Amino acid sequence: MSDHVTEITQLYARYSLAIDGGDLESLRGCFTDDGRMEITGGPVFAGPDGLAKVIAGRTAESPRHENSNVLVDRDGDAAATGRAYFVLRGPDGQPAAMGEYLDRLVRTGAGWRFAARQITFTWRA
Repeated sequence: MSDHVTEITQLYARYSLAIDGGDLESLRGCFTDDGRMEITGGPVFAGPDGLAKVIAGRTAESPRHENSNVLVDRDGDAAATGRAYFVLRGPDGQPAAMGEYLDRLVRTGAGWRFAARQITFTWRA
């Protein structure tokens, strides 16, 4: 596996673990300074302050993320497009929601980061 694919796959994992753990600094570290996350048909979270809203109110009962089928297409040395499926599981382990990520990624001095993340839910309990 190419180094950039491994690094980007690790970014997907860091993102999920940061949200699940309520770790704002780690979540911010997954995005560029002007990074944005948009839920199709829903809110947009832009920049560091917007990302803080993503984890506001998380509890031990909040769903946890699982990623699968990560596909990375590199667009030159410093940009890539990523796609993946996700499942959100409730505390009982049962699926609470499923969907897809579509990401624009850039390589920064600190490594690969999300510049834009589009989240589309395909099913919710």
